Amino acid sequence: MTKPVGWCATWLPLIKIAQAICHFIVIIMFIDGRAQWWMYNAIFLFCFLAIFFSLFTILLRFFELTDLHVMSFNFAAMVMNFILMAVCLALAGILIWDITNMRDGPGKIRYHQRLAPANIGQDAWVRRCVVAATSLLLAGILYLITYLKLRGVSTN
Repeated sequence: MTKPVGWCATWLPLIKIAQAICHFIVIIMFIDGRAQWWMYNAIFLFCFLAIFFSLFTILLRFFELTDLHVMSFNFAAMVMNFILMAVCLALAGILIWDITNMRDGPGKIRYHQRLAPANIGQDAWVRRCVVAATSLLLAGILYLITYLKLRGVSTN
């Protein structure tokens, strides 16, 4: 059994798609230059996993495959949204810390293994990190909204 097609225009699928778009923006920003620091690779990988989670939960709900024998699907989705929110906000905080260090000069970023790619440049890389941090902050807020909405659904 599936949900009606109009379900795709309700709040949950739209928020999940917005989360996936936020993570896709981070992936685009970090395609080049992520070899500078291992944290960029971790953020890059996390975004792929978060996109998979967002799209997978939409498919599970659309095809109504939400019968878990251990716990309710809404509770599992709430826990995952809370974890993803915390990770998104933590990674955004790390990127903001990295951005402030990059703005202070090359002496502050000795933890980077390499310089920014020559075809991008240091200033453009900082701007890419700003876009990625903003996108992660927005994704974290969207995960928080989803968590709160699902919490309201599971208590009713």
